[in-house]
Amino acid sequence: MTYIEKPAVPKVVKLDEPAATERDILDMMLNTGSDIYQGACKKRGSTLKDEYRKVAGIAYMDPKDMAKLGVANWDSVKVITDWGEVVVYAAHSRDAPHEGTIFIPKGPWANVITSHETYCCCDPTYKGITCTVERSDDKVLLMADLMRAVYKKYVEDEETIPGLDSLGEMPVYIKK
Repeated sequence: MTYIEKPAVPKVVKLDEPAATERDILDMMLNTGSDIYQGACKKRGSTLKDEYRKVAGIAYMDPKDMAKLGVANWDSVKVITDWGEVVVYAAHSRDAPHEGTIFIPKGPWANVITSHETYCCCDPTYKGITCTVERSDDKVLLMADLMRAVYKKYVEDEETIPGLDSLGEMPVYIKK
């Protein structure tokens, strides 16, 4: 297994935190930014593959916050902001402790939940976004499936989207 297949996260499966009161939803602060694993996938041109989903469709969380939600590494969580919601994998942060804060690498999953407003500086706000995080039984979508579900890409008829199979890891084009 290479570092790209699963980013380096601590081996802890579930933190036994006696002081953690398990909750259904956590109010948190979202920060996004570049990540070396995500960058490696982009350089190799593998953004449509599962490996990209595992490095960019992820929320790095403090282990104590994960204990409060009752989630372990690679469980799905839903992140909700004023601009949208997205399902991503949860993973123990390499930079803990930072209770109350999550980090999602910049990319398609983060873009769904960040504001497009640039406030005259030509760059969207990627830091300090209030959000809620909750456990989810939904799966984390591949990038092409996320583009189809959120932005209606790769389909001509919007009503057929819910019934379509995954686009998988193959390049997707609409023939005109």
